[in-house]
Amino acid sequence: MSIRIVIADDHTIFRHGLRALLERFGDFPVVGEASDGPETLKRLTEVEADVLVLDLSMPGGMSGARIAEEALKAHPGLAIVVLTMHQDEYYLREMLAVGARAFVIKNSAPENLAAAIRAAHGREYYVDSSLAGHTVSAFLGRPAAKGGKRVDVLTPREQEVCRLLALGHTNGEVGKKLHISERTVESHRMKIIERLGIKNRAELVQFAMDNGLLTTR
Repeated sequence: MSIRIVIADDHTIFRHGLRALLERFGDFPVVGEASDGPETLKRLTEVEADVLVLDLSMPGGMSGARIAEEALKAHPGLAIVVLTMHQDEYYLREMLAVGARAFVIKNSAPENLAAAIRAAHGREYYVDSSLAGHTVSAFLGRPAAKGGKRVDVLTPREQEVCRLLALGHTNGEVGKKLHISERTVESHRMKIIERLGIKNRAELVQFAMDNGLLTTR
């Protein structure tokens, strides 16, 4: 059975090479390509795709997590395979939490990418062997570590703002999603930072993951 693929990566030569590589397997027709986040979401509305092979670092003002979240919201049956140079647990945690099924490092063997695509299409998880020490179940809404900050220090509205900010949305975008003003979002953001003692976005994402705020919905 063929698995229809869209490739999202900002490097044209890499996309063309990846297309040629995948099509050699015989059951991976590439039905579309995109070079940034908005183009990726547009392309997914134009073609019938089973799997999105997604790079994390692209232009267009959208993080990899946000592209994945928006793609899955519009296409719930889509399977997302992350293909990246970022060999970092932080990105693995973030992408699995928003719904990606597979995480592959770009210097992996082609057979590993093929295995990841087949696993994701079959609704299974695949993590690159270089990150094999990390188990998938540990990243999907695990409870906060003992002694860590708990989500109940935030109001329900602050929890939702925290979740959206952790996914890479701007204050304006959060406001539109929650039907509140950008100024109100900023007020919530400052309260979240103050209550949690958060210094940067990485810590915000870490808190959101540890407290189950990024579980797929």
